[in-house]
Amino acid sequence: MNFNSHLGKKNQNMNVFRISVIVLAFFALSCKEAVVPFETAHENLAAKLLSENQILLEEYLKDDPKPNWKTFSESIDALVSNGHPKLKTWAESLRPLVPAAGSDLESSYEKISKIQEILIQIKTEVPNQSQYNRFYCPMVDKSWVMTGKEVKNPYAPEMRDCGELLQ
Repeated sequence: MNFNSHLGKKNQNMNVFRISVIVLAFFALSCKEAVVPFETAHENLAAKLLSENQILLEEYLKDDPKPNWKTFSESIDALVSNGHPKLKTWAESLRPLVPAAGSDLESSYEKISKIQEILIQIKTEVPNQSQYNRFYCPMVDKSWVMTGKEVKNPYAPEMRDCGELLQ
């Protein structure tokens, strides 16, 4: 085998490699999940869920909270049945986090914290949810979503004003 035929074989292999990479990249990009836009009905469902969350968090601000998760759970069910894939995924993530009736407050706080992280995603990604703000308390290392600009920490009864407005 002479030098020129060896070089030609090497160039041919490089061309096959380049074409393979291009085909693979094209395939990877074409397999990307389609972005489904949010319609007004989807925005309204998200707003209803965030509104129900507001009611629950206000209940947790009371001295002896007695949260009723029924309407919040119904709002989750509405997200599942609406047909939007992202809202359905969020709803399926929320369902197992809803505290059972009569569950102790400590386990409820942990579940609420995880719920709030999903609601922050909803608030961020679904249009027209700007009336809700994200708050964060460094003492308990937890976030929550509520209306207004005043800090009302639902996690720490002894320090309701601990936290900061993030967005």
